[in-house]
Amino acid sequence: MRCYAILSMFLIIALGASVPSNGFSQSSLPPEVGDRLVDIKKCIDYLERSGNLVRVKSEVDPMYELAGIAKKYEGKKCILFEKVKGSAFPVFMGLLWNREIVGNLFNVPKEKVPFVIGAAIGAWRKDKSALASRILEKGPANEVILTKDFNLYDLPAPVHALKDGGPYFDSSVVVVNDPETGVPNISIHRIMITGRDRLAFLIDPGRHLGAYLDIMEKRGKPLEVTINNGIGLAPWLVSSVPGTGPGKATIANHIVGRPIDFIKAQTVNVPAFADAQFVIEAEILPNIREPEGPFAEVTGYYGQREKRWVMQVKAITHQKNPIFHSVLSGQEVWNAVGFTAEAKIFVTVNQKVPDLKAVFLPPGGCGFYGVVIQLEKSKEGVQEEAIRETFNTFPSLQWVIAVDTDVNIYDPIDVEWAFTTRFNAKKGFLMLKDQPGHILNPMVEGGLVTKVGIDATAPYPRTPPFERVKFKEVNLKEYEIKE
Repeated sequence: MRCYAILSMFLIIALGASVPSNGFSQSSLPPEVGDRLVDIKKCIDYLERSGNLVRVKSEVDPMYELAGIAKKYEGKKCILFEKVKGSAFPVFMGLLWNREIVGNLFNVPKEKVPFVIGAAIGAWRKDKSALASRILEKGPANEVILTKDFNLYDLPAPVHALKDGGPYFDSSVVVVNDPETGVPNISIHRIMITGRDRLAFLIDPGRHLGAYLDIMEKRGKPLEVTINNGIGLAPWLVSSVPGTGPGKATIANHIVGRPIDFIKAQTVNVPAFADAQFVIEAEILPNIREPEGPFAEVTGYYGQREKRWVMQVKAITHQKNPIFHSVLSGQEVWNAVGFTAEAKIFVTVNQKVPDLKAVFLPPGGCGFYGVVIQLEKSKEGVQEEAIRETFNTFPSLQWVIAVDTDVNIYDPIDVEWAFTTRFNAKKGFLMLKDQPGHILNPMVEGGLVTKVGIDATAPYPRTPPFERVKFKEVNLKEYEIKE
């Protein structure tokens, strides 16, 4: 299942208003920061000014070559492909694969991004009518309108990996109205182009979109959607936050401190993001399934080809000079999960285990299967309680490592050092057999997997053999050094 679709397995920020804000509020971000979190073109301009954008000026083939180049830059600067073979539009990638850059975009340290999002969710839960979005007749996203003679293959949707089934929309936000209430909901799914006006896509179990489709299929009617490509970072991240229900798009408004506008679609009764680069208007056809996949998934394995849901495209609108946005499976997805899940785990577990001081979902755990938790132990045994509560809070996890506050949880070498020198499998190993697992991981069999907790903390109270070596803190700027 496609990268962001996996996020539906998580009940993110369920505590809403109780998420610690760390001093952030829905109006704490400066207007210019809000602008670049809403408009991806302004975001790209900022990335270039700050030295965080690479431009590929050579023509590249969207089949394999584009993603191959992007892979070389993964985790580094963002990348803009100016000339894509067979298309008039450039492609932007890498927006989320570097946490430092995302922190810069939010104007906060990278560790604080989850709390900006958490504070916005808390504000939204307190008053869901505040900062409500408008639905306009016109906006940048419908400067160009194509209701006939359009071709999805004219868009530079890449074919990423060598065995992918076709070109994909893998970062586009689907807007759909709840058939019972009419309230819009947003989410991200992997969507494969199968014809000039046809798409096949995947829905994870438990998604709102799946529930809506069940209703409409029983009625024998199509479900209208807009597919929004190239929206701002704030609404893009919010679309990945499950467990909040319809109306969650307004959370992005609280992040930036102002309403983010929508526009009316041309052929469907569903709104679209006014600042989207492209909008694809479509109907999900009832009781029709067609092949979709394979697709290179976030785990580094292929999601297999099966018969899945189908969309019939009715129109395409876009800005006058649009930029297509795509995601490379990997670090971008892991960070998208981490920014929200870390806040969720910290808030929930810290309420029961106040010794918890920090949480990090490292890339080696695919961003959502493993976590390192940092504890300031007040008694012996609290580490096992924290490990168990972490598993309960985030069911997709398969391993949890607990370390002390003198260990840098963002440094894999430091975590491995703690594992090597503080973990005793005889008494610090927790095994939980036959636990529910995430179906994307090939190690999950019959929906179940064995999970492990690792106590890599020093004993409490700290004994002399576990006193860590320290050195004097110095400022290299005070010294004359030639390198």
